[in-house]
Amino acid sequence: MKSPRRTTLCFMIIVIYSSQATLNLNLESIVHPSILRGHEPAGEEPPRHKRAVASSSPAVDEHTVDIEISFENASFLEPIKAHLNSLSFPIQVNSTDQVINILSIEVTTVCRPAGNEIWCSCETGYRWPQESCLPHLTCQDHGGSPAGNHCSCLKGLPPKGPFCQLRGDVTLRMSVRLNVGFQEDLRNSSSALYRSYKTDLEMAFWKGYRILPGFKMVTVTGFRPGSVVVTYEVTTTTSSPELMRKANEQVLQNLNQTYKMDYNSFQAVTSNETKFSVIPEIIFEGDTVSLVCENEVPSSNVSWYHVERRSDVQNSSRFWIYTSVLNNMTSLSRFTIYNITQGDAGEYICKLTLDIFEYEARKKINVTPIRISANEEMQVMCNSPVSLNCCSDIHVNWSKIEWKQEGKISIPGNSETDTDPRCSKYTLHANEVQCLSGSAGTQVVYTCEFTSAHGARGSKNIQVTFTSVGTYYCIFRYKNSYRVATKDVTVHPLPLESNIMVDPLEAVVPLRGSRHLKCCIEDDEDYKVTFQMDSWFFPAAKEVNGKQVCYKYDFTANSVFQCPKHVDVFCHFTNAVNNSVRSTSMKLNLVPEMTIMCQDPVIGVGEPGRVIQKLCQFSDIPSSPGGPAGGIITYECVGSQWKVKRNNCISAPINSLLQLAKALIKSPTQDKKLATYLKDLSISTGKVENEVSSFPGSLGAIINILDLLSTVPTQVNSEMMTHVLSTVNVILDKPILSTWKVLQQQQTNQSSQLLDSVERFSRALQSEDGTSLCISQTNVQMKGMVIRSGHPKSYKQSFVFADSDLWGNVAIDNFQLENLQTDSSIVTVAFPTLKTIIAQEVQGENFTNSLVMTTTVTHNITMPFSISMTFKNNNPLGGLPQCVFWNFNLANHTGGWDNSGCYVKEVNEDSVSCSCDHLTSFSILMSPDSPDPGSLLKILLDIISYIGLCFSILSLAACLVVEAVVWKSVTKNRTSYMRHTCIVNIAASLLVADIWFIVAAAIDDHHYILNETACVATTFFIHFFYLSVFFWMLTLGLMLFYRLVFILHDTSRSTQKAIAFSLGYGCPLVISVITVGATQPQEVYTRKNACWLNWEDTKALLAFIIPALIIVVVNVTITVVVITKILRPSIGDKPSKQEKSSLFQISKSIGVLTPLLGLTWGFGLATVFPGSNAVFHIVFTLLNAFQGLFILLFGCLWDQKVQEALLNKFSLSRWSSQLSKSTSLGSSTPVFSMSSPISRRFNNLFGKTGTYDVSTPETTSSSVENTSSAYSLLN
Repeated sequence: MKSPRRTTLCFMIIVIYSSQATLNLNLESIVHPSILRGHEPAGEEPPRHKRAVASSSPAVDEHTVDIEISFENASFLEPIKAHLNSLSFPIQVNSTDQVINILSIEVTTVCRPAGNEIWCSCETGYRWPQESCLPHLTCQDHGGSPAGNHCSCLKGLPPKGPFCQLRGDVTLRMSVRLNVGFQEDLRNSSSALYRSYKTDLEMAFWKGYRILPGFKMVTVTGFRPGSVVVTYEVTTTTSSPELMRKANEQVLQNLNQTYKMDYNSFQAVTSNETKFSVIPEIIFEGDTVSLVCENEVPSSNVSWYHVERRSDVQNSSRFWIYTSVLNNMTSLSRFTIYNITQGDAGEYICKLTLDIFEYEARKKINVTPIRISANEEMQVMCNSPVSLNCCSDIHVNWSKIEWKQEGKISIPGNSETDTDPRCSKYTLHANEVQCLSGSAGTQVVYTCEFTSAHGARGSKNIQVTFTSVGTYYCIFRYKNSYRVATKDVTVHPLPLESNIMVDPLEAVVPLRGSRHLKCCIEDDEDYKVTFQMDSWFFPAAKEVNGKQVCYKYDFTANSVFQCPKHVDVFCHFTNAVNNSVRSTSMKLNLVPEMTIMCQDPVIGVGEPGRVIQKLCQFSDIPSSPGGPAGGIITYECVGSQWKVKRNNCISAPINSLLQLAKALIKSPTQDKKLATYLKDLSISTGKVENEVSSFPGSLGAIINILDLLSTVPTQVNSEMMTHVLSTVNVILDKPILSTWKVLQQQQTNQSSQLLDSVERFSRALQSEDGTSLCISQTNVQMKGMVIRSGHPKSYKQSFVFADSDLWGNVAIDNFQLENLQTDSSIVTVAFPTLKTIIAQEVQGENFTNSLVMTTTVTHNITMPFSISMTFKNNNPLGGLPQCVFWNFNLANHTGGWDNSGCYVKEVNEDSVSCSCDHLTSFSILMSPDSPDPGSLLKILLDIISYIGLCFSILSLAACLVVEAVVWKSVTKNRTSYMRHTCIVNIAASLLVADIWFIVAAAIDDHHYILNETACVATTFFIHFFYLSVFFWMLTLGLMLFYRLVFILHDTSRSTQKAIAFSLGYGCPLVISVITVGATQPQEVYTRKNACWLNWEDTKALLAFIIPALIIVVVNVTITVVVITKILRPSIGDKPSKQEKSSLFQISKSIGVLTPLLGLTWGFGLATVFPGSNAVFHIVFTLLNAFQGLFILLFGCLWDQKVQEALLNKFSLSRWSSQLSKSTSLGSSTPVFSMSSPISRRFNNLFGKTGTYDVSTPETTSSSVENTSSAYSLLN
């Protein structure tokens, strides 16, 4: 059976008030072609069709029908709206051949009488199409819009329609709560539970929200806890709260009740409806700014929120919010900020709330300070016109630019319009009447003031000094008579060499290519400028750009030049009296054109690998307001592109401050100007914090400024110190830390330089009115006191930084304060973030997060001084704390942490207490790689070391004595001779090294000059002799390898000795000398707390570890090869029996000694790394201390030939009687059995049994060889 056709209708009602007495339902409008419309976009399947397929139901045709209703009384409208809102949709209408579902009926357009006109306005969610919104058709004072834009009110209905249309699509971000328990599977979009929830909810949402006008789709986006909160998005046009409530009711009806949906929890947020505008677009500090939020939703419930301050905006003296609803249709909220500051910058949120809807719009505003650039000091000569120039850093049409003057004399000028709209020129021409002779040296301050269209003001002062005015008098007096001589003096200025900016600093010019050269200055004087290249001079072309005057020349590399060639070019500035000054050189490198790979219109050309420098103001670096006016940027040609290798650019405001600081320290009145400059520096740094974070060079410039100013010889009061710490607070702020990291990759010593500057300011600080000093900022705090006469109280200061979760205390006992001079100031400054900055610069330290506290005294301390400090322990479970101070003299005066004179008093769970005998900057380090000086482990290691060294030294001495006694008996062949030579030198080197080790232990403090020199010498000799031990082991192994592998090759004993001594002592000497030569000039040869090779700063210890480990590996390899060779000799390779005996002894020595020495330093290597276990320290100390004993036992006494030689040496007198009873030499060999208790014990000690033939040396030798052949190689 054929199913009836289904049709869905949406009725749009147009209401018209008229003078007719009857209510007319005009159904003819339904068939109007412009009114009857099918919502089936071409090429796109409607969402409802897709849903119909999914449910196996026939396709549904959707139509929207506009119906026009006219009635006389306006009171009819509200009952109609109420009746429509009370209907339950969809409404089904049955006919013979089709089923019609009415999804919604909406009022779209309402026409009302307005005087002699009819105003037709759109209901919420609808608007007139663009083509209907002509200026002459829109209503007055409401809905007006330029042609081509939408509007909401017209004068009468359009003659051919259409009526008000649905607005564009809006995505509603909605949420609703289900009063059921949350399950973790709802977080996993691939779980069965998630898919089940999503399917059921989307089906209910489809059925409910399809009644919304312009509804397209709904999608569940996720679930979150809070019972179960469903987040979903609905794509539709703007709908009324009433219709949305009805849609939500439909959702509730179509959803299974087991989901327990809470009807009152529906929420919707949209950002498509609000127009957010800011006036003006470019905001200057001091402007009056209006933020306007407009929404065609009739609600006055509008709130404003400042994101950075995390607070709602309320009306106050500077903030004013006014919200109104126009014609009950449009909400308009205006937020006005008077005299805006940089603190008001940031993101603002305008939020309108209506029922469940939240209409939100965001806008971020930036506040720019008005920066005026000008020469702040000028010298002007009378009778010569001069122009004063002021330029703003930003291109903007200023409302007004005024010039004012203040001084003892009045010399007005004329304001002129500059060709550059950013600039203003003020021309002075002082004549003899205005500029009298007595006014020479008089200063007049001229002020240029820029005013924006919205009230912001910015000014710049130019101090003009009239220096060459009038006549100079020379008067000679004698009693009552005198003679007068006069002379007119005219001053002709010249720029300073440092003020001449050249471009390029260096460049590459291809042969037959060209390059633009220019020299720029800041004053527009009448100079003659030429460019000099070798002996040639070329005239320059003048170009004025704002306040900057540039002189240009196009250089061409013609065929006269030969490639490659280096050319230096200079600018010469010559004044009216032919005095001249020369700029710095511009270095041009002429190269063949074929080598050029990198090309850039600003940077120039270059070949791969070429590095050039360029002034930042002439570079292509993106500039902040004012541009990077200072510093140098370095480029490198990589492949075919220029890459920035180093960026030291300084933004224009900070560069201006740096130039003023350099001028200040040269001024004879620097002490009087310092206070004013520190105030200006503090204010300016706060304003240009963005420039500091953008340009690492700007950060470095501020540090250099503080360093320069701290050298001014004057006292600093509390106000000046406040300005200093305010500047420091800005550059130590957490957002600037990333800039510090970039800066320290380019320049070292910056953090140390800043710390030193603050200490100098602290030592110069004097309190004017009281005994206490206190300054607190977010990233720095200062506290102090002044010592007064009488009995001073103790010094105790506490510092707490809540944002960084750090605290610290400083205490000095009152008996320590009695030694200080009266009126001395004790000042402590604490930094919570400086430790992090230093950690980026100083590598190899184990840092914990803690304060850096610097304590200073204004007068020198002559008596011993003690200070106690307590730091918060942020690492209670990891590592041992160290109390350290910042030593500015370490690392070639770049600074480093040092623990001299400081020790840990107490360690608690949350604090570390330190005591030091001097004043400077202190902190704590965590050092797990070395035991605490007072710990049980350290005491145990010291005991093992000293006992082991005693045994080692005695054993080595005994080894040398034994070798001396048996030398002739055991060195009868070349192999044995070289073997015992190596053993003797190994023993001698280790003996001397152990003695130097004891000397190193006796040096308690190496930070004074005498002990530091002794420590360096001790470290050198320990390094040298320990390396000698290993290299003699290598010599022993190589000699063994040579005797077995190159058996047919015979080298003389003298040659072998020369090679052995060169390798045994020459190589260690070269390594030791190079190590000390490379590191000692920077004072990083030894460790800070021990006389041994440095590890933290230079990794100098690798100069010992690497050769030692390589030798161990080589000797082990040789041992394996030799053993294999001896056990399986090839035909013809078998050496003599005596040689083979010696080779066996060598193999035994290397097989035992090399693993022992290697194992020793293997454990030593493990103790270098942080976090090593105490077992490694103990095993390393044991093996290292008893090395001498190992050499005596395994390298000397274990040798069978040594044993027999000792027996023959010390038993000859006892055996003489038995020898006399023996038969003649020709008879059978008598045998002496070693049966005495002493002899047996001596034999058993070395694992030997049997008989010995002692009749003749030859027989003894043979006997030894025969006996030794019975022993295993590694026995």
